[in-house]
Amino acid sequence: MKEMAWAGLTPHVSWHDAKNNVAASTGLMNAKKILVVEDNKVTQKLIVDTLRSAGYEVVAAHDGASAVKVAREENPDLITLDVQLDGQSPGDSWDGFGVATWLRRMSAGQPPPTIIVVSAQEPAKIIEGAAAVGAYTFLPKPFAKQKLLDVVAEALRSRPKPSTGSH
Repeated sequence: MKEMAWAGLTPHVSWHDAKNNVAASTGLMNAKKILVVEDNKVTQKLIVDTLRSAGYEVVAAHDGASAVKVAREENPDLITLDVQLDGQSPGDSWDGFGVATWLRRMSAGQPPPTIIVVSAQEPAKIIEGAAAVGAYTFLPKPFAKQKLLDVVAEALRSRPKPSTGSH
């Protein structure tokens, strides 16, 4: 009897194994995780969709407080960080620079996530603050999708490797 196959699934392959086979064949098994921190929903969707279409695993936050929470839970490799966050949630006074400062303090001996500061503000105002919090670079808005992908790829290539604990 001929074995039925559909989208790479066969009767003797579990859904979990099939999903992992697809992820491995598309390069998603080792996909870098990126946190997108952006309060403008349209801009956030554009960044998230662009990064996902390039094969990255993407999580998002809309304000400083949720960015801190998601970063703690998800441990991203890279963060695109809007520095001018609305702080629409009650009690949320975090701006992007506050989030970046917190991430550097909380990295516990491991390299903190690589940060790309994103802003529509005057670059002269942002660059100094971005450097002070250890950001990899500044990406002024608006930007082309390909520019975002190029900057992210470059930043991830230059990311320090986590220590293994053996010396």
